[in-house]
Amino acid sequence: MIGIGITLVIFAYAGWTLYRFFKKSKKGACAGCSHSKACTAACCAPPEGSKKAPL
Repeated sequence: MIGIGITLVIFAYAGWTLYRFFKKSKKGACAGCSHSKACTAACCAPPEGSKKAPL
């Protein structure tokens, strides 16, 4: 009985971890980072003079 409970806890934690991973990966590299609000990295800012093509 204890073995079943431990197994359920392990699978629940693995499922929660996968859920968080996919939720963060949809946001992108900088938006999903825990330092996104105070980040000074240049990877988040678009290069100077670059323009996106309209859809």
